[in-house]
Amino acid sequence: MTRIRTTVAVLAIALPIIAIVAGCGGGSSSSSEDPQQVLDQTFNNPTKITSGKLDLSIDGSAEGQQSGNFSATITGPFQTDPSNTTAFPQLDLAVSVSGSQGGPSISFDGSLIATKDNAYVEYQNQAYELGTAAFQQFATAYAKAAKQNQANGSSSGFSQFGIDPKTWLTNVSNEGTTDIDGTSTIHIHGDADVSKIVTDLQKVSQQTSGATQQISPDQLKQLTDAVQTASIDVYSNADNHLLTKLAVSLAIAPPSSAGSSVSKINLNFSLTLSDVNQAQTITGPSNAKPIADLLGSLGIPGLGVPGVGGTGGLPIPGGGSSSGGGSSSSSYQNCVAQAKSQADIQKCLQQL
Repeated sequence: MTRIRTTVAVLAIALPIIAIVAGCGGGSSSSSEDPQQVLDQTFNNPTKITSGKLDLSIDGSAEGQQSGNFSATITGPFQTDPSNTTAFPQLDLAVSVSGSQGGPSISFDGSLIATKDNAYVEYQNQAYELGTAAFQQFATAYAKAAKQNQANGSSSGFSQFGIDPKTWLTNVSNEGTTDIDGTSTIHIHGDADVSKIVTDLQKVSQQTSGATQQISPDQLKQLTDAVQTASIDVYSNADNHLLTKLAVSLAIAPPSSAGSSVSKINLNFSLTLSDVNQAQTITGPSNAKPIADLLGSLGIPGLGVPGVGGTGGLPIPGGGSSSGGGSSSSSYQNCVAQAKSQADIQKCLQQL
């Protein structure tokens, strides 16, 4: 159960990222261009990334008496419909999570697949389908929220969260051209403004997960004071300034006065995009079982829709009668009905 929730949390990172990178792109340049101009064109140009392959990795390690490590990867193709900007994206994302800290280790592999008319989860080498009825309900709500966003004049990409990643870098320099998976890119390096990054990430967290807890000014100062090194590397396609790779690296040393048993924390984040704006083939797995089977084995209430433990579906242990669904179902459906943005839809997923 914990592994499922961990995976859902990791996948929750991927969906906003797909929305974010869709706003990154731009015109042409040479490797001698001003680095600030490259950053501006990469993050703020209206050219859209509509498809590609995502390779996202997060890893961290702790040194000291309580040493440990954690890593997570999300990889796979995604594709949006340029003619229907309110449609839920097609994707086939494989997730791998592992980690340990003193006690039992965590290890999980699974995937999330969304086609034009269905969605699937793969868990312990078995595929489970959400079902066309449930998927259509979600897709309709997603489209409704997306249309509301557009009607309200909301933008796409990073700006939809009110942030501008080029402000994350200071002391920027153009490091010349670098090959990334066969793509010639302009490599921009800079020091990371940790205070700015943390503040912006709080904005994303608030809008995508409903988080309300904020880091106080004192806590933010303690964090920035503890940072030993912090760097950001941006790799922009040399031909069209589409974002190809973004890497962030941090080394943090907690103050000795805090009495921490951890002497140093290393954090690394990397996002790479390949086959950008090339057609992707995304199909559902064969021999998928109803997702009600998975939910039932985990004791999770159904969604209250046909085929998923609700009316006309399979009864789920702990999910109430087949005509109603459980409290999670009701919370989810009420949340979706009141959603006014894509971020609201993502928050609703936490009700499941």
